[in-house]
Amino acid sequence: MTTWAVFGLAIAILCVALWFLLKRNTGVHRKTLPRIFELYDLITTPRPPSAYFQNFEQSLLEIPQKLKQFRDIERDLQGLDADGWAFLKSEVAPLLVARDPKRGWQALFDKLNQAKAFNHLKEAGYQNIRFVPPSAVRGQQTPDLQADGALCEVKTINISEVEADRRDGGGVGTSTDCLDEGFFRKLSSDLRKARDQMAAYGAGGCTKYIAYVIVNFDDSLHEYADRYRRQIDQFIASDPVPGLKVALVS
Repeated sequence: MTTWAVFGLAIAILCVALWFLLKRNTGVHRKTLPRIFELYDLITTPRPPSAYFQNFEQSLLEIPQKLKQFRDIERDLQGLDADGWAFLKSEVAPLLVARDPKRGWQALFDKLNQAKAFNHLKEAGYQNIRFVPPSAVRGQQTPDLQADGALCEVKTINISEVEADRRDGGGVGTSTDCLDEGFFRKLSSDLRKARDQMAAYGAGGCTKYIAYVIVNFDDSLHEYADRYRRQIDQFIASDPVPGLKVALVS
């Protein structure tokens, strides 16, 4: 056998070995992220170029932080019961191919975050937790979740328009250690809307109203996260919304 033939055979063996390694690792991720891959499999083949999960399996191998992020999401999804998972999956499905030109996959992850609220209610000891389907009556709002003795509305405060424009344009940003008035106006408005939404739904006079609030700061490095949290806690304490319990995640 010539030197070139030996070299070619070695390359072929290496390629086969790499292929088997990739398949093995992909199988591992399907086993450890089963509900994530249920979402992955919802996208038809061939996959539209605008759909989520592009090069997903390979990126999990190459980017440890991304793998950690999806393990965290999987843990949240595993907390759902069968009915809850079926409902949330149906809600998420259309968002897998609905990327916003400026804010990317924000709507997708906002919807997935509802699993966090489900788990919050479960950890708080509530029973019979379920998602509330959108009302068939036009204009009638409903809370996101209901349990025996409680309603829960999930509110997400995402990055500002200024920060969204900066990230979209690739500009350099700066962060301060104080949240501005616009943030607190948004927070106050969202809390009152959540309370009014649950009150309009109606579930008995003894029902607790819970706003589960997720905050994504402009400060992507979380340098000032602890300071922001203290400022938000002080604001909620100084301007409480009557009849509303707030669970804050940042």
